[in-house]
Amino acid sequence: MILKSVSLQNFMCYSGENNFEFSKGLNVIIGDNGYGKSKIYDGIYWVMFDKCFDSNGEEKTTKQLGREIVSDKAEYDAEVGPIECSVKLTFYDNRNEYTYTLERKLMGNKRDDEIIYSPSSSEKVTKKTAILSAQVVDDEDEITRIKRRILPDNIKPYMWFQGEQINNIVDFRNSETLTNAINVLSDISKFDEIASVSESLFNSVDKELKKKQRSLSTDKEKSDELELDINRKRSHLQDYLLDLKKAREGHLDASGKAEDLVSKLDVAQKIKKLDEERLRLESSFNSTVIKLREAQQSIHKKIFTRGWILKGTEELFNAFEGKKAVYDDRKLELRNKIQEEKSFQKKLQTRLPENVPEPIHVNKMLEQEKCLVCDREAPKGTDAYEAIKSLLEKSDDTLKSLEAGESKRNNFSSDFENLYRTGLQQEARIKEIDQDINESWKEIDELFSEKESLKKSFEDIEAQLENYISESSISAVDSKRITNEVITSQKLSSKYSADIGSLEHQINNIKKDIQRLEEKYAKLVVEDLPEKMLKKFQLATHLNEAAKSTRKRVFKELISQLEAEANKHYQDMTKDNLSTRGIIRLSEYHGNYTPELVDNEGNPLSQLNTGNTLLIKLSTIMAIISARKSTRDTYLYTLIADAPMSSFGENYTLGFCKTVSQVYTQSIIMSKDFYKNENLRNQLLNDSKINLGKVYIVEPNLKEKERENRMSLVTHIKQLN
Repeated sequence: MILKSVSLQNFMCYSGENNFEFSKGLNVIIGDNGYGKSKIYDGIYWVMFDKCFDSNGEEKTTKQLGREIVSDKAEYDAEVGPIECSVKLTFYDNRNEYTYTLERKLMGNKRDDEIIYSPSSSEKVTKKTAILSAQVVDDEDEITRIKRRILPDNIKPYMWFQGEQINNIVDFRNSETLTNAINVLSDISKFDEIASVSESLFNSVDKELKKKQRSLSTDKEKSDELELDINRKRSHLQDYLLDLKKAREGHLDASGKAEDLVSKLDVAQKIKKLDEERLRLESSFNSTVIKLREAQQSIHKKIFTRGWILKGTEELFNAFEGKKAVYDDRKLELRNKIQEEKSFQKKLQTRLPENVPEPIHVNKMLEQEKCLVCDREAPKGTDAYEAIKSLLEKSDDTLKSLEAGESKRNNFSSDFENLYRTGLQQEARIKEIDQDINESWKEIDELFSEKESLKKSFEDIEAQLENYISESSISAVDSKRITNEVITSQKLSSKYSADIGSLEHQINNIKKDIQRLEEKYAKLVVEDLPEKMLKKFQLATHLNEAAKSTRKRVFKELISQLEAEANKHYQDMTKDNLSTRGIIRLSEYHGNYTPELVDNEGNPLSQLNTGNTLLIKLSTIMAIISARKSTRDTYLYTLIADAPMSSFGENYTLGFCKTVSQVYTQSIIMSKDFYKNENLRNQLLNDSKINLGKVYIVEPNLKEKERENRMSLVTHIKQLN
C-alpha cells in the first residue's frame, strides 16, 4: 500500500492541524535535531500499534505515555472542555483500489487547571472504493487484516525502523536473526518441517529396529546393557551438541564484538589522542590566561616596583645635582673661613709665650695694663689697651660666630649625598624604563596571542573530536576502554574456539562409541532381520539424510541470493564515493552467518567506519525485501525510516537516496542531513537519478526567550518541491 497522507492534530510538537501529503518515490522530511521529524514516525507508529516512543527511545503504550503524547500548546491554549489529540493515516491499496483511513485519538477534558485524559486511545478505520463512499470497519479481525496488508508482521522490522534499530535488525551473530530474515525471504520453513518429519520418522523406525534386534538377541541381558549404554551415549551426545551450539554462538558473539571494536579501534585511538590533546590545550590555555591576567595586573605594580613612575624626571635629577653643588660650595666656604680663623689664632699664638693659652695671656695683659710682647705700658682707657682688648674679642667672636653658624645650620650633607647617590643609580634605571615598558607590553601581547592561538587550537580539536564522536558514536570515555575490550573479546573468542575444538573432538568420540556399541548390539542378533524392516530403515535413513542435505543446500542458495542482492544495493549506494568499498560476503562461522566486507580476493577489509557498517546493514535489509520478487514486496509496502543516514558522508547519503528511490515504490525518510547542508539539499532536489516524491522541512517557531517551555510551540511545515 502507498501512504497518501498523514494528519496530526495536537500530537506532541504538532499543535493544531498539520498535514503531510506523500506520493510514490522517495519522500523526505528534513529538520534539525528536536524539530519534530521523529514525531511523524511516532505518529504513524502510534496509529498502527497503539504504541509510541519516549525520549529514551523506549516503546510504550498510550496508557504509559498519557499526556506526553499531547501538545503542550494545545493544553495551555485550551478552554474548559474537551482536548483532542489525533493522528490520521490514509493508505491506497493498488491491488484492490481501496482507500483505507486509520485514525487514533486520545481525548482529555480540562477543568480549571486540571486535565484528565482517557486511560486508552480510540481507533477508527474506514475503507472506500472509487465508487462506494467510505464505510466504517467495525470488525476487529478485518481491521487486523487491513493492518497486515499495510505492513505484515514479518516484514515490519525491515520496512519500518529508526536508525538506532538497524544494529538489532541485522545482527547475524545471532542465528535467529538470520533464520527470521531467511523466513521472510523464502519458504525455507517448509524444508525445516520436512527435515523435522524425516527426523521423527527415522527415530521411530530406528526404535522399531532396535526392539526387533533385542527380541532376536542371543543375550537379552547383554542387549539391554548395550542399549542402555547407547541411550546414555546419545544423551551425552545431545548435551555436548547443546554445549557446542552455545560455544559456537559465544565464539561468534565474542569474535563479532572484537571485530566491531577493531573496526572502531582506529577511530577510538584518534578520539583518545584528540581528547588528550584537548585536555593539554585546555590546561595550557588556562595557564596562559592566568599568566596574562598576572602580567596585566603587574603593570600597575611595576609603576612603583620597577620605577616607571620616574619616567620623565631626568631634569629633576639634573636640577637637584645643581642645587646640591651650590649647597656643597657654601658648606665648603664656611669650613674654609673657620679654618682661616683658626689659622689666624694659631699665628697669633706663636707670638705669645710658649705653653700659655692665648686668651689667658691676653687677659693678663689687660689686667697688668701692659703689653707683655713689647713690654710697653697700656693703661686702661688708652688706645693700646683697647687694641689688646679688641685683638682678643675679634679672634674669639669671629671663631665663635663661624662655629656657631655652622652648628646652628641643619647638616643635610649626608642626606643630600644619599639622595644624590640614589639619583645616580635611578638615572641608569630611568634610561631602561622605556625598554622595560616595551618588554612588559610585548609579554602581554605575546601571552594574548598565545591565548588566542590556544583557544583556536582548542576549538579546532574540540570540533574534530565532536565530529569523530558524532560520526562514530564513540565518546571520549568509550575510546579509553575500547582497547581493553578488544583484548578481552579476543581472549574470550580464543577460549570459545578452544572449547569448540574440544567439544567437537568429544562428539566425534561419542559418535564412534555409539557406532561401536551398535555394531556389538547387531552381532548379538543370530537370526536375520525381516527384509521389509531393513528396507524401511534404509529408506528412513536416506530420507532423513536427503531432507537435511536439501535444507542445507536450499539455505545456502538463499544466502547466495541474499548476498547478491545486498551487493547490488551496496554498490549502488557507494557509487559516488571514491573510497575503498569492498564486497559484502555472508560468511559462515560454525553454522551461523555474519556480513563482512572483503576485497576481490576474499581478504577481509578491516578498520571500517560507522558509515560502511551501516551501509552493509541497510543493504542487507533492502536485499531481504527486494529478493522477494515473487511477492513484489518492494511494490506493495512503504519503507518508513527515521534517521537511517545519521552516520553517512554526503556521497553515501545521496547514494542511499538514489538506491532507495529505485528499490522501493514508496519510501518516507526523516533526515537532518539536508537541513544545514544546503548544497546537499539542492542535490537531493535536482538529481534526476533520484525518483523524488515530496520534500518537506519542519521547524519550530519558538523565539529565544520562549525556549524555556513548550507552551507556545508550533511546528511549521514547508514543502520544498
